[in-house]
Amino acid sequence: MSQNNRWLAVVNLLSGSGKCGRDWDKIAQMLYSKGIEFDTVFTGHRFHAIELVRRGIEEDGYRNLIAVGGDGTIHEVANGILTQHCVPSTEVRMGVIAMGTGNDWVRTYGIPSDYEKAVDVIAAGKSFTQDVVKATYVGRSGSEESRYCVNVSGAGMDAAVNLKVCQMKDKGKNGKLAYMMQLAKSVFGYKSCNMAVSVNGEKVREGMIMSVAIGIGQYNGSGMRQLPLSTADDGLMDCTVIDTMSAPKIASVVGRLYDGKIYSVNKVHHHQGRVVEVSASEVREVEVDGEPLGTTPVRYEIEDKRLTILVP
Repeated sequence: MSQNNRWLAVVNLLSGSGKCGRDWDKIAQMLYSKGIEFDTVFTGHRFHAIELVRRGIEEDGYRNLIAVGGDGTIHEVANGILTQHCVPSTEVRMGVIAMGTGNDWVRTYGIPSDYEKAVDVIAAGKSFTQDVVKATYVGRSGSEESRYCVNVSGAGMDAAVNLKVCQMKDKGKNGKLAYMMQLAKSVFGYKSCNMAVSVNGEKVREGMIMSVAIGIGQYNGSGMRQLPLSTADDGLMDCTVIDTMSAPKIASVVGRLYDGKIYSVNKVHHHQGRVVEVSASEVREVEVDGEPLGTTPVRYEIEDKRLTILVP
């Protein structure tokens, strides 16, 4: 298979509550104006981008991809790159034009939300190779499944909130407000259970735990900085464990989720490692990059420098 030097734009027209569909023609013209020669494929359903990317790399020889959409589209394009069997994943470059409602992945890298500036980043071609995390969990069918995390994954309350938000998206209710509504409901309605967290084979936390976040990015939940010390290429996952708190306590410290000072809060714990395992006395939801994929137990393993991305 000869290499295709054109770019492949993988476009989710539904991203940003349909904003991508309304603005795609304008973005395409910006790409053309910068001399970026590209072909386009449109996603038709959830996880379709994974299939499109694998086919584009393996059958059509693309080595330069543009994810046009939200965090879910970025997650899918990255997983297509990481699970294709044609070339080493680092030989494929991923540029991003962020069109979602959360846009958490791009925050870590400072990739602009302005279309023209995001196109400039792609045209400039400056690359960075980030780590990824392989998450292995119990899928909806009850069997073991795996997916790559390129930002943040969670187990517990955050993942339960995420599931509700995705269900609202499917009904046409989208955006940061939807997330905040579900978060508020969970603060008063979520019931913690006994959970255990092990890092590099050593149990570091056990007890009534509300939420566990694991990843190599810093942001999730539409701007929450839940892993503020995370570095995307240091060979380590960061892990934030939040013990059970009362609703008034959560309300009093919620600002720390956004200002990078979450570890100043009592009952919030920071760990780092190459392998993280989370189990629970009752089944708990697991999300990967904002995708509600399954339940506990879940095992996370870091893979060094697997994804080449374009950054400012």
